Amino acid sequence: MLTATTNLLAVAGVFGVGLIIGLVVLMTAEDALTAVAKTAARDISGSFWVGLLWQLLAVPLLVVMLVACALTIIGILVIPIAALAWALAYAGAFTLGILAVALVIGRALAGRGGANNSERSAAVRGLAVGLITLSAIWFGAAIAANVPVAGALARLIAVAFTWAVATVGLGAVVKSRMGVAQLSVRFGGSRFGGSRFGVSGFTSRWGAASTTTTTEVAAPGWQTPTPVQGVVAARRPVSTDHGTGNGAEL
Repeated sequence: MLTATTNLLAVAGVFGVGLIIGLVVLMTAEDALTAVAKTAARDISGSFWVGLLWQLLAVPLLVVMLVACALTIIGILVIPIAALAWALAYAGAFTLGILAVALVIGRALAGRGGANNSERSAAVRGLAVGLITLSAIWFGAAIAANVPVAGALARLIAVAFTWAVATVGLGAVVKSRMGVAQLSVRFGGSRFGGSRFGVSGFTSRWGAASTTTTTEVAAPGWQTPTPVQGVVAARRPVSTDHGTGNGAEL
């Protein structure tokens, strides 16, 4: 009984820390979180395979980076810093990805809410519901911890599900170029206003990105190309009459 209580407290603590981190990310990097969430919702399977590939490449890429640093004396000195930065980069990518997937799950289950709710409040609600959903699996594993077979099976399911969510999130972070490439793109006029999540498979129909069409007007043939906008000089008509050749027409 003591083990189950300890596990429940641990899960509750992790949930609390995750919720605080999620709120901080939502308040400070909402655009990046939104971009990653959109990528994960649009292509779950593709994000999973990309995330799995980057998990497999994590150690080889780290080895290559450390070997490259070891080629110079200055590089040898920065090997610990490079390794720490590499670990922090992966940890940050996993954290952002898990929060994005939690946001997708929460919006699929809770929806947008009332018509008077703002986008920020809807995002906070979706993030909280998503994190609660992810934590519920671990709460179940903690409750069943004292049961020999059921406890081990529940823990295995929780680990597998969390790993799948983290893999999808990592792939979404990579596909969205760390949440930067799509920051200037507006979907349906709002971040989440045009989205609909399907409960089955968490499929998503995001609003199409708005595009601005520019029409290029060809300049008339009589205009003279000039880098300065303003009055365009007209081409002076040239007389086709031939001179006398003695210079009197000048």
